[in-house]
Order: sequence, then C-alpha cells, then structure tokens
Amino acid sequence: MRPAAPNPLLRASIVVPARDEEGLIGACLTALAAQTNVDPEEYEVLLVLDRCTDETEARATEVAAANPKLHLYLLEGPGAGSGLARRVGMESACGRLLATRGPRGLICSTDADTVVAPDWIAGQLRAVEAGAEAIGGRIDLADDGTLSPDILSLHATNSRLRHERLLTEPDRAGRTEHWQFSGASLALTAGAYRLVGGLDPLESLEDEHLERLLRQNGIPIERLLSVRVTTSPRLEGRASRGLAHDLSLMAVRHQAPAAGGPDT
Repeated sequence: MRPAAPNPLLRASIVVPARDEEGLIGACLTALAAQTNVDPEEYEVLLVLDRCTDETEARATEVAAANPKLHLYLLEGPGAGSGLARRVGMESACGRLLATRGPRGLICSTDADTVVAPDWIAGQLRAVEAGAEAIGGRIDLADDGTLSPDILSLHATNSRLRHERLLTEPDRAGRTEHWQFSGASLALTAGAYRLVGGLDPLESLEDEHLERLLRQNGIPIERLLSVRVTTSPRLEGRASRGLAHDLSLMAVRHQAPAAGGPDT
C-alpha cells in the first residue's frame, strides 16, 4: 500500500493525516471509498500515518481489502503534529497530480475523525471545472451526544457570527455560503498550491495560515454548502490547537461558575 506510480486518469488526491485513530479511521475511509459520480480511477487517498502506536494502519488495511476499488496509499508522517503530517501528504499529492493532471489537479484534505458526504469529491471537481482554485467545505458536528445542547447552541452562534464577519470583509473573494476553510474539508489545485509555496510546516493551525497565503496571492476561496463533511465533536484532539481545543475551551467556560458565585 505504499504509493505506486499515479494513475494517468488521476484528478484528485485526498490527504488524510492520522495519529492513533483506530476507532474512527474505518468510517472515514469507508466514506471515501463510497464516493458517487466519480470514477474510482480518478481519485486516490494518501493516508499519512503520523507515528501511530495503535491499530490505525490495520484498520485502514481492512477497509482497503473490503473496497478493492479504493486506491489507498500509506505515507509516514514525522510524528510532530497534524499540520506537518498534512504537509507530507499535500506535497506528495501535488507532485503526483502535476505528473498526471497538471496544475488543475485537485489536492483535497480531510481528517481521520471526519466522514465526507457521498458526493464530496464530485462536488469539488465540478467546482474546479467551473474555475475554482480553492474550496472550503461545510463542516458539521456529529450529533453523538458528546456535547450538551447548550454547547451546541453556543457553537452555532459563534459560527453564525464568524460567517457574518466574513461577509463584511472588504477583501473577501469567492462565494461565501459559510465561513469555514479547515483541514477537515479544504481543497486547492496543484497550481494554486505551488503558487503559494505549499503548506507551511506548522504543528497546528496550518489551515488558517494556508487561507492567509491564498488571500495574499489573490486566489479566491469558494466556501460551498454543496461540499459537506461531518466531524467528531470530541474534546480531546490530536493537535494542540483546532476544533477539539476550541470545543473544550467552550465547554470549560460554559461550566465555570459566575463571578461572585458560591464557588469563587
């Protein structure tokens, strides 16, 4: 399952960094194997195993065996955070796409705790055909009972406010159907990736830095509701910063006693 020569029909390469995700990687890869309206020969999955100490690789191998049309390849990450692991995958994806599709080949990113919609790849390829160079997908939280209704409501309010702020930014470019551009669902063409100099080697928040680079280089981000994923609402993530970190802070602040209360 180490990377073979890229398929001449390759149009999209999906990067998935993973560190000790044996409980979630199966659902992630199964969803990627079940994509609709796209030929299996047109996409591949690069799973970056970031110094895993559990059965993540074994679970991934099981999914590949059960889905023989899935082109799944394993890469080794440096074990220094999801950002650097994602960079390993995106660098490899860019080189493979430039060798086959050229600058319009699509580098996609999702996370090991995320399940993409059945038309996730097809929707992004349609956007590229219409001229998109960078795409931010809508990321929903899984309703698995991890978060209380109050935290879910607070998260929704924060999301709405971030979208409203983005809509008022004078330098905004591209469709802004939501506010997100995050590693759980982002994509950019190989040409755009090369133009901005690639993904910086950051331990975390690499997606936010990539967004800044795209803006600085005048590349519009299409934030599309038609491109969707569902991600885990867990409070302990694999990165030092990111969604899990934000949700955990939100939960702590919500549970904190009011100033002057009996516990202060």
